Formats: sequence, structure tokens, C-alpha cells
Amino acid sequence: MDDLPERVRALLPDVRRDLEDLVRIESVWADPARREQVQRSAQQVAELLADAGFADVEIVSAGGAPAVIARYPAPPGAPTVLLYAHHDVQPEGEPGQWDSPPFEP
Repeated sequence: MDDLPERVRALLPDVRRDLEDLVRIESVWADPARREQVQRSAQQVAELLADAGFADVEIVSAGGAPAVIARYPAPPGAPTVLLYAHHDVQPEGEPGQWDSPPFEP
């Protein structure tokens, strides 16, 4: 693990690019006109997880916003870890209240 800081520095540009790409997606579930963007966001998250080595990635929808479920099996005897996050965002509200555009990094 001595090389961890170096590995993080090497990965940071790609991670930042991926995050900036996600920020640009106007995935506001509360706005029916943007539901396609929420699906696009789910697809992008699923692709990022697959690219990161998760072999079992799926997009599911049970009457609401699409959820991305990914599994990465732990070694035998290791604990299970659950991570939860959402990829849709809240409506941006009044444009004049922002110091910068809400969907631009």
C-alpha cells in the first residue's frame, strides 16, 4: 500500500472526468420532461461500475426512478459492505440563485 498516494494521483484525472460527466446530466426525477435524463444517468453509473470491475450490474425500476444495483463478491469469510447513493438530483430552482450553472462542474 506504499504506492497508494501515487495510484490515487494517477486515477484522479479519470475519476474527475467521470464525475464531471455525471454532473452535466440533468437527472431531475421530479421533472417528467427530464425522465430520459434520469435513465441516461442510471446507464452512465452502470457503465462506470462495469468498467470498475463489477461483473454483476443491472438497472431496475419498480415504478419509480431507475436504480443501479451492482455486486462485487467479497472473498470467503470477509464481511459484506453495502454502499448506497442516488444518481438523480433535485430541481435546480431559480437560475438567478446560482453562482454558476447548476449542471456545469
